[in-house]
Amino acid sequence: MAPVTSESKQAASDPEAQSLPPTSDPMVETSVASSSLDEVDDYLAPDGGYGWVIVACILGINIVTYGINTSYGVYIAYYLEHNYFDGATYMTYAFVGGLSVGIAWFCAPGINYLVKKFGLRIPLFVGLICISLGQCLSGVTQHLAMFVVWQGLTSLPPQQLLPQWFDKRLSLAQGIATTGSGIGGLIFSNTTRAALATMGVKYTLVMNGCISAVVLVPCLVLLKGRTAVNIRVEPLQVKWFVHGTFFWVWTWGFFAAMAYFIAIYSLAPYATDGIGLTQTQGAALQSILAGGQIVGRPLIGLALDKGGRFNMTIIANTVAGLSCVAIWMPARSFAALVPYAILQGVVGGTVFSVVVPVTTSAVGVLDMGSAFAMFGLSIVPATTFGQAIAVSLINFSKDTLLKSGGDVYQISIGLCGGFFWVSALLLFGGKVALQGNMKLLKKT
Repeated sequence: MAPVTSESKQAASDPEAQSLPPTSDPMVETSVASSSLDEVDDYLAPDGGYGWVIVACILGINIVTYGINTSYGVYIAYYLEHNYFDGATYMTYAFVGGLSVGIAWFCAPGINYLVKKFGLRIPLFVGLICISLGQCLSGVTQHLAMFVVWQGLTSLPPQQLLPQWFDKRLSLAQGIATTGSGIGGLIFSNTTRAALATMGVKYTLVMNGCISAVVLVPCLVLLKGRTAVNIRVEPLQVKWFVHGTFFWVWTWGFFAAMAYFIAIYSLAPYATDGIGLTQTQGAALQSILAGGQIVGRPLIGLALDKGGRFNMTIIANTVAGLSCVAIWMPARSFAALVPYAILQGVVGGTVFSVVVPVTTSAVGVLDMGSAFAMFGLSIVPATTFGQAIAVSLINFSKDTLLKSGGDVYQISIGLCGGFFWVSALLLFGGKVALQGNMKLLKKT
């Protein structure tokens, strides 16, 4: 690690340096001669100020990206009930849902390349066009193949900005920002269900696309970076896959992401197709899950700041797996599924609300952007094919094992819980690698 020079120490303590205004380019390079966030944390991370505006902007972006994606289970239930696309099966729709997320993460290295070449503003507005246009064109297409293409147009929220503004409160800031997916899921699960019933699929998707554009434009305009450190955003550094600590982080992410998408995409179909609940009840469960995210993600972020980023994430993933096996698996009524939806909302999507602080702990703030791109690549198979694998198991239970009703989903639910537990075990490996010992209670 490069030492902090006397000049950099002076800069870190200089009030004028600390009050440098935000730049129009969030990834601008500066000249602080340090590779350690801790040594100049007062300079690097104000833990507030305009940083909270950044949090609000990313929250808004999450509302119309992950939030709308969270409500996709409502679309799946509607498509299946109305046989919307000829020849399309549950497997088809599950693949489309995973594809929309998988492509976004697959583009992470490409986004880093564009950021390095043009700054962050241009890639963000390209993402805005993809998100809004993709939904609108999905609504007007009449062909399944084009539906798959347009649903695949998506982008990632600029989460890499948060470590520039936060250090000690980074997990809390990330938790608040990612509540956008819960808020969006809560809003769009209900508005989408109502719109589908009154306007049909075409105008529902067009409406959501237009709403996305209206929300995204001011959020992207207000995003700013800090003249803080030489943040590295290399597009394709495969060395991170074998990094001593980050290896455990990306493998954790792979299994946690797969479990999460099985959980959120299967809940509404399980309720309606599996145990015979109404579409309204299925959408209500999706809304309850989203409400759990709204409450849980800031609490998880606060817990990470207090109890350790690795420690609390391991606990959250363990509890998420337990909720699948102990609550979801035997549930055969709306009342029985409500506590599962709440608990899964609180802890199930922890991977996406903590990935930035966990990655920052593993590789440092300077390399977070480069490692984050590799994390994105690593979870593409999980996000794209996780639900498809679950559906294959559902079809196997139905066609080969001759199961019916809720029993059709049992193997898939068990797999979901098992993936959560595997992810917790892998991140424990990261904890050991990071702290250099097996001390369970050490704050890491």
